[in-house]
Amino acid sequence: MKKLAYIAISFLSIFLLIACGNEQSKENKENKESQSQTQSKQQTSKTQTTIQQVAVGQEAPDFTLQSMDGKEVKLSDYRGKKVYLKFWASWCGPCRKSMPELMELAAKEDRDFEILTVIAPGLQGEKSVEQFPKWYQDQGYKDIPVLYDTQGATFQAYQIRSIPTEFLIDSQGKIGKIQLGAISNADAEKAFSEME
Repeated sequence: MKKLAYIAISFLSIFLLIACGNEQSKENKENKESQSQTQSKQQTSKTQTTIQQVAVGQEAPDFTLQSMDGKEVKLSDYRGKKVYLKFWASWCGPCRKSMPELMELAAKEDRDFEILTVIAPGLQGEKSVEQFPKWYQDQGYKDIPVLYDTQGATFQAYQIRSIPTEFLIDSQGKIGKIQLGAISNADAEKAFSEME
């Protein structure tokens, strides 16, 4: 009888240990899930913060890119000057259609802003760094600086969803206007005239 009692107590102890272990494991899993959800919310919050930063009145995201002629270009180096920043692609019909007008703007010596354009070589159907210069020259384009965003990080920082997209940036480095689709020279000049 005593043996049977010991066996029953032993089974009961083992059962309780397993149940407690399962309960502890369940708590750990819930804690991990809770931590994971918190981290996910924090990351979402950071993403939302980034999205909110690219807006009129906000600081334009800085970047360092290589130009078509091999120079390193930083947006922050243009602080104190207004900047016309165009995101485009060689395969984009509206982009190509807008380039002759942009060349006219670039040729104006009395403009009070700099012009920079950005492409993403090798990404989403864009020509490679090796192919692009010949294509650009064959189109007869000139006087328009082209910067290479080879990782797509600048396109991402500016949350480019369609091209062309232009950002008109004031001399303090803040976004004064965002234009989805090509902006006319007259509208660009008018917007810049209203900026510091």
